[in-house]
Amino acid sequence: MTEMHTPETNRPLSSIALAALISRCTGVPVTGDQVDDAGQSFAELGVDSLGLLGVVAQLQRDCGLSETVDLNTDHSPRDLLLLLDGRA
Repeated sequence: MTEMHTPETNRPLSSIALAALISRCTGVPVTGDQVDDAGQSFAELGVDSLGLLGVVAQLQRDCGLSETVDLNTDHSPRDLLLLLDGRA
């Protein structure tokens, strides 16, 4: 899989940008440090499955994330970032 890039900058999505997207889509405040922490799952951050679905849908529209991505609330935002970077 290739890296996902933000449409406006054509750069890989940063931890801070992913945190902002998660916060915007779910209403749950998330920081870049929390995205970088592989030990914190979406569920532990307060993101439920519907919120995660919204995040994934936004990334599919904006960054070309595959429609077959398999994530659940037991995964961490770091897992998602690695997936977007093509390292997962």
